[in-house]
Amino acid sequence: MSGLRARKKEATSQRIIAEACRMFQDTGYEETRIEDVAAAAELSVATFYNYFRSKADILLSSVTEETEKVIAQADRCIAQPHADAASGFDALSQVYWTYSFTSTSRQMWRIAVSQTMLDPQSEFCRKYVALDDRLSDQVCSFIRQMQAAGHIRPEVDAGPIGALLFNNVNMNFLAYIRSDTLTAAQVRDAVHAQSAPVFRLIAV
Repeated sequence: MSGLRARKKEATSQRIIAEACRMFQDTGYEETRIEDVAAAAELSVATFYNYFRSKADILLSSVTEETEKVIAQADRCIAQPHADAASGFDALSQVYWTYSFTSTSRQMWRIAVSQTMLDPQSEFCRKYVALDDRLSDQVCSFIRQMQAAGHIRPEVDAGPIGALLFNNVNMNFLAYIRSDTLTAAQVRDAVHAQSAPVFRLIAV
């Protein structure tokens, strides 16, 4: 019975997220009311608050869920053998751009990023930054993996190089979500072109 309850709770949570995300895009984040989200999800407002404390909590749940999927896929990519560090990073970049918009739209990412700027002391911002830190650490782990595979010189400090590469990915991510015309392929090409000189400098 507990397993059934857990599945029902998860299904309700996902229904709330789906309805809220639809309304954020159709109506606007600020204009969307908790009462409207609850009604769309066929719940009372009191029941809604058993799942989420606020609109920001819904948004964070959506972003977190997608980022966890990205991190898991990227870990699998990093564990694979790669011919060299540059091609390995291209494969990692492909994962980031393939899985970052599967359930969270470009508009939703805009809202999430804007919330971190509007209230940098909020719990939302703190948790969002923590996700970014995990992604940055993941790129650092990739550099160490490439060193272990003999593709990057051992004296290279993986921390700063990994952070630099992630920061570039992140800047291109921001450019992508700001634009309505940039494609994921164009952004991947930009990341490749901008990171190539770094890998030429650190390659064995």
